[in-house]
Amino acid sequence: MDINKFAEEAFRKEPQLRYVGVVDAAFSVIFSKMREGVTSLTSDEQERNFTQIMPSIIVDAVEKLQPLLGKLDNVTVRFENVLLVFFRMHGYVVVFSFNPEVSTPFISSLSKTMKMLGATYLT
Repeated sequence: MDINKFAEEAFRKEPQLRYVGVVDAAFSVIFSKMREGVTSLTSDEQERNFTQIMPSIIVDAVEKLQPLLGKLDNVTVRFENVLLVFFRMHGYVVVFSFNPEVSTPFISSLSKTMKMLGATYLT
């Protein structure tokens, strides 16, 4: 296992990638690194606390639906300031963060439409 090489290659292959975090099954952060030259939106302590607990909880909760819906590929969470993507890989939960401008065409289009409908009918 070479987590440093994994992250190095992830940063190399995905130029829009901001951050890589890896959490083991015991909720230990075994890797956490922001791309060089990128400023984190959180403090180091906030980043570590989030990375330690939340990705595993989110992925574990969603994976409970696998017997009904099939194998989980990823969980994506879009905030105003960042896009997070969680993967289960070889017993680890891997966290990637991207700038919010990263395109997810269907979801971005759906979100825009639903926000418009919500502003019209739910306010």
